Amino acid sequence: MPEKTKIFLNLTNGIEAIERFGLKLEDVSFIRLQSCHCESKKFVDILKELDYNFLMHLAMGFRCVVYDFGAKSPTSKALYIGLTWVKYALYRRWFGKIIPVEIKGWDLSQRFDMFYKKIDDKTKRKLDYFKKYLFTDEILIETVSDATINDNKPEYFRSILEKELFNSQKI
Repeated sequence: MPEKTKIFLNLTNGIEAIERFGLKLEDVSFIRLQSCHCESKKFVDILKELDYNFLMHLAMGFRCVVYDFGAKSPTSKALYIGLTWVKYALYRRWFGKIIPVEIKGWDLSQRFDMFYKKIDDKTKRKLDYFKKYLFTDEILIETVSDATINDNKPEYFRSILEKELFNSQKI
């Protein structure tokens, strides 16, 4: 199967990718991975809130590229921690594989195993639902991240969407 790509922007800072990289609104989808969940170790909540569109594209073998921008760092915690966790959990649920986890030089395999064992039945059923649509044997997640000076400026992100929305309606 040829590799297809789906672009996701992490709300809210990921919206900046439209302006920075010239992305078109009709070519992107949105996802919400909260960095505060990573910071407070609410890893099961990350899975509970995971977008169904994102899961379906991963199951079908799409390469899912997620854009986000860190508030005080060129790396977004939602991406380098949150999506690493998602990948770990999906490999385990969908393929029965335990993959090694290393983040910034730290081996977090045991910690992720501990969080995985805390996943409730409802969340397991949510993830398992997509097994019937698996057309792949790997989870293809890529990230694009950089620092932003626009964190906590909702008017900035709204203006990007507004400009893109009304520009796309012009003939």
